[in-house]
Amino acid sequence: MYRVHKNCRIAYGVTRTVLLIGPWAFKFPSMVEWRLFLLGLLANMQEASFSKMGLPELCPVLWSIPGGWLVVMRRARELTRQEFDQIDLEAWLDRGDYIIPAEPKMDSFGWIGEQLVAVDYGN
Repeated sequence: MYRVHKNCRIAYGVTRTVLLIGPWAFKFPSMVEWRLFLLGLLANMQEASFSKMGLPELCPVLWSIPGGWLVVMRRARELTRQEFDQIDLEAWLDRGDYIIPAEPKMDSFGWIGEQLVAVDYGN
C-alpha cells in the first residue's frame, strides 16, 4: 500500500491496482504483465456481474466500464486484525441459500457503516 495523501492511497493486488480516493475505490487491471492485466479485466467484470445480484454482503459496484477496464465502489473501512480474527468466516461466507464468493483473507473485507462486506469477490 502506498500513501499518496492523507485521504488517498494506492493498493496493489495481484491482478488489480486500487486507487482509494476519499469515499471511493477505483479498481483498474494491473499493468505488470499481459496475463495479469487480462485477469484484472476478468475480476472487474465478475465484480460488476456479482454486484448486480444485490447481495447485502457484497460491496456494491456503483459504476463500471464495460470490458472490465474500471470498477468504482464505495471505499470501505479496512478491518483491524482483531476484527478479522473475531469473524467466523466459514459461517459468514456460507449464507445457507448462497455462498459469498470471496477469499477468506483480511483484505477481502471491510465495513460500509455497520455492515461487513466483501470488497474483493468473484475470483
